[in-house]
Amino acid sequence: MSEVAEAMEIGGDERSAIGATRVANDVVAWIAALTALQVRGVHAMYRPSGQSIDRILRRRVAHRGARVELRDDGLLIDLWIVMEAGTNVAAVGAEVQASVGETIRRMLGLPLAAVNVFISEVVFT
Repeated sequence: MSEVAEAMEIGGDERSAIGATRVANDVVAWIAALTALQVRGVHAMYRPSGQSIDRILRRRVAHRGARVELRDDGLLIDLWIVMEAGTNVAAVGAEVQASVGETIRRMLGLPLAAVNVFISEVVFT
């Protein structure tokens, strides 16, 4: 994701008469990450250690492990998660996809192109 947060417009023609609502990609990433963390079996969002520049610049990155891209066919959401050992990878991945998709549709009303889930790490707790 770029340094400057991109924004996408939501709402249909009925709202254009009174103005526009824009949502930053970072907000969509926040929503996706927090939704994924609520799924049983997801331990955390994955944050590669090579991206420590955020700590140096003291930027809050609550949406770590999530990337959002607005495409012509809808939103593309990529999520990198840390799973708990002993959970079913396919079932947890499918539940994350369904939960994130439903939340984005309900909260923003935006079409989804895809919700991709990448298992980046497994923790033994």
